[in-house]
Amino acid sequence: MGEGEHRGFIVNEGDQVLKVSPIKPGQTIQVSFTPRWIAEQAGKVNWGLGDQDGVILRAVRQDSPEVEPVFMEWTSNSEPRPSTYSIHIQGMGGAFPGEILGEYTLRIILWDQNDGDSGTDAPETFERALSLPVSKPGSYLFSECFISGTADIYDIYKILIKPNHTFILRAQPLQWQGTGQKGQARWEFLNKSFKRLKEGIILFPQTSPFIVKVFHPRVRSDTKPGLFYILVKMEGEVSMVYALEVVIKEGR
Repeated sequence: MGEGEHRGFIVNEGDQVLKVSPIKPGQTIQVSFTPRWIAEQAGKVNWGLGDQDGVILRAVRQDSPEVEPVFMEWTSNSEPRPSTYSIHIQGMGGAFPGEILGEYTLRIILWDQNDGDSGTDAPETFERALSLPVSKPGSYLFSECFISGTADIYDIYKILIKPNHTFILRAQPLQWQGTGQKGQARWEFLNKSFKRLKEGIILFPQTSPFIVKVFHPRVRSDTKPGLFYILVKMEGEVSMVYALEVVIKEGR
């Protein structure tokens, strides 16, 4: 099963499991459920969104006569994990097993990430860090980066800075989603030895920028660029669209 609209029946004591695959790295699934109950029935339905192992990630129950759409969302990481989603529809409250309690409409949307204009998700490990194409002097803007407190809690980028060049980073939240009062994003800027050179925390739903300025000096005749990392970590049941604005210039 893939994107689009799907319809079916809510069956008493029936547990329907629908598989959604394949899932791309960092892909977000958005699912809405809308019931339409048969008149004079006292039915109930459990909606669930699970991973490839059947672990339930999101769950909501509706009782007749509730007909408002229920919305669920989850984002995979760069592995990807989850690699497959399962949608669970379980009817209850009827007079006998197999009784039709109503109908449902299921809408599925899948959308890809574009971290660093890469068309995918920035990885969770330093070994697989996403390289930002910012080696030459100039200004660069990556305005569609995304991170989520579901499975995609880390975005890690790497940058190569030439000797005698200055690197300026401005990382800024553009849009938050969620209601978690304890949600926050953590920024870290590290060198090739993973030493933390600067860090910052932004609380949900603030939009203050995290700014870094680094000069990479020339050491004797060494012309190798310096390796640095940007780590973004999401904490709490929130997600964030953010921008990375980079300026590279020769000298200080």
